[in-house]
Amino acid sequence: MSLLAHTLSRCGQNVTVESRDMTIVNGKASEVFSDPIPISAAVKTVSGVTAFDNTNTETVITHRLCVVYNADITAEKWIKLNTKRIRIVSVENCCEQNDTMILLCTERGTEASIVNQA
Repeated sequence: MSLLAHTLSRCGQNVTVESRDMTIVNGKASEVFSDPIPISAAVKTVSGVTAFDNTNTETVITHRLCVVYNADITAEKWIKLNTKRIRIVSVENCCEQNDTMILLCTERGTEASIVNQA
């Protein structure tokens, strides 16, 4: 058993990785989350950290998650952590060994959509 697997078994949080699709309902855009992947993660809240997302926009990072490698987890997915959803900004495959992944995420907020409209 790897050190990460041991740590996750003792103090990991259960989170769900989901896909997000946009649909139109009654003329308004609506989000639909599907394809849940339950995982265990070591979750850490961070401050003063930024990263560039896949559109090369600098994003404030609010959470850092360490998880066991899963090829289905990409920056296109979202994390459901308790009652809130956080967006995956960056995925790092540590040492390219397909063993451990570090997910840099940002908490969903209203100001994020305003920045992306520009």
